[in-house]
Amino acid sequence: MNVCQVDVVVVGGGPAGSTIATLLAQRGENVVLVEKDVHPRFHIGESLLPMNLPLLEELGVKEAVDRIGMPKYGVEFVSPWHDGTTMLDFAQSWDKSLFYSYEVRRSEFDHVLLQNAAAKGARVIEGCRISAVEFPPDGGVIATGHDGDGQERRFAGKFLVDASGRDTLLAGRLAIKQRNRRHASAAVFGHFTGARRLPGKAAGNISIFWFAHGWFWFIPLADGTTSIGAVCPPEFMKSRKTDVTSFLASLISQCPALAERLADAQMTGPATATGNYSYRAEQMSGKNFIMIGDAYAFIDPVFSTGVYLAMKSAFLGADVVTATLR
Repeated sequence: MNVCQVDVVVVGGGPAGSTIATLLAQRGENVVLVEKDVHPRFHIGESLLPMNLPLLEELGVKEAVDRIGMPKYGVEFVSPWHDGTTMLDFAQSWDKSLFYSYEVRRSEFDHVLLQNAAAKGARVIEGCRISAVEFPPDGGVIATGHDGDGQERRFAGKFLVDASGRDTLLAGRLAIKQRNRRHASAAVFGHFTGARRLPGKAAGNISIFWFAHGWFWFIPLADGTTSIGAVCPPEFMKSRKTDVTSFLASLISQCPALAERLADAQMTGPATATGNYSYRAEQMSGKNFIMIGDAYAFIDPVFSTGVYLAMKSAFLGADVVTATLR
């Protein structure tokens, strides 16, 4: 069996993995990025923050994201316990140059970042799931994975970047993953067509709706689809007596302000549920490895921080890897 010899093994081709692979390859490191899926692939978390824009510019993908993104100029907060709604415009922030962001289909956005990593010199291998990681006594790292047909592949490097997302490759194997019990939420979500958006320039803004059992996101996408999801305590989610799609519909009916916006909407497919929403590992790094993005920690997504924290941690992590190798 051939062993791929590199400087850095990056596990995961989401925003964190693609970003750090791009940066390290640009600095002359021999990098392999190993991704379990074949892009484009579905992923939730479609709302970006204005602070993503400087990162996209530095990676050289701003124009590509502009072509696929829905411009987003602010956030609407809707509460049944208060009169009216509250609108937060990004133009009101301290940095007036960061007055907008994007809503994106993650399948498209992540594919742009992955292709950019390959174009900038990283070796990208898709459809290979890393299942074992060893740190030999004499240094370095060996990661073992399998292709879709069961073929084993091994990657040997000086350093490993765990960007495996919610799979939490190292945190799980090292038994250092801790659930955040104050924010142990679960989510159920789906995509809709025909949802009523905000008027004019605000059409791409995200809306956050509170209701008795948690909160909803309403994320308009450029192709006319809208992502709708409910985040609730897991104990409440476990109380459902119906299928996931019917359960999401019942939750929407309990939020009149959202139900009104979806009165003429149709789901494009069945709903999906996910749990274990907020967690962190006890440590972020160790000898010859670092965890970035969701591989290290994830927090309740009410403020759309997921992709930003993943990419920002990749920029910071790239400096750590470079300093360690050199």
